[in-house]
Amino acid sequence: MPNMMDYHQEQNMNWKATFLVIIGVLFVCFIVFGILSYNLGLEKRALKTDTEIVKGVLCQTIQEVKDAAQFIAEHPMIQEWQVSPKFVDDHDIMIVLNTLKYMLNASNVYIMDKEGIVRICTPPCDYALTGKNLNFRPYFQESMEGHEAVYPALSITDNERGLYFSAPIYKKEIGKPVGIVVITLALDRFDKILKNYTNKTVAGIISPDGIIFSSTERSWLFMSTAPLTDKERESIRKTRQFADEPLEQLGVIISDSRVKYNDASYLLLKSDIAIPGWQVFALRKTTDLHPVPPFIMSGILLIIFGISYIILAMVYKKEKKLQKEKNNG
Repeated sequence: MPNMMDYHQEQNMNWKATFLVIIGVLFVCFIVFGILSYNLGLEKRALKTDTEIVKGVLCQTIQEVKDAAQFIAEHPMIQEWQVSPKFVDDHDIMIVLNTLKYMLNASNVYIMDKEGIVRICTPPCDYALTGKNLNFRPYFQESMEGHEAVYPALSITDNERGLYFSAPIYKKEIGKPVGIVVITLALDRFDKILKNYTNKTVAGIISPDGIIFSSTERSWLFMSTAPLTDKERESIRKTRQFADEPLEQLGVIISDSRVKYNDASYLLLKSDIAIPGWQVFALRKTTDLHPVPPFIMSGILLIIFGISYIILAMVYKKEKKLQKEKNNG
């Protein structure tokens, strides 16, 4: 009898030890998962903070220039001015345009007539632009319909990336615009904002078609972040927005919350900016592990625990039954 009691005690100890091991393993899994989730949460918050700061600075800059374009368009001297070739060398108008140019650190400030011809432009691009017909540009067409416009494009005169801000000019007692004012801002300024306000992050600005127009990675400029058919690529190039750039595919489809690039895993965050359809994006390198949400992981661990408990109980019960039958036999 003592041997039988010792046997049962030993069996009970074995089952208890096994049960404790399972609980220990589940506990360790839960701790590891918690650490991974916490680190991922920190990475996401840091990425979101960087992106929101960049977005705020970009939107503030855009709004300042939009306000300046509207200010010029509504300036009494400009409103009284009938846009005409004979005013090309008007000294007072040039003073107004130059003052705003230097205040904004803009590339150019110029005025177009209702036909789309540049009538007066600030130096040093006055010789290249004055007299040019730019009525094909969307910002001209939109402002001639009475709207403000912001249009990112590659310049056809100096091949520089820029933002074109335009506002309609009205003359007293005339309901339709008689011309528009245009302010251009070099995209190098936006490149610096992206670089200064991001840490260990690849950031950029993409068009509605997925074309990268500004980026901390210079090699990514004018690359497509989404697959383009030959027809779509040709349609974009016909707009001349990106001049004759080939618009090759980058190899990174910026759509999911995680992307793969150069055999590394990145967290992705995108946010709209103050240009309709345009977005700022940010990529931060992260681990390849994909921890699931805490409530799901907790449920999984509880299920594993429950199944393990049931299996152990069934095996223990069966073992006890066999032992009893053996004793009775």
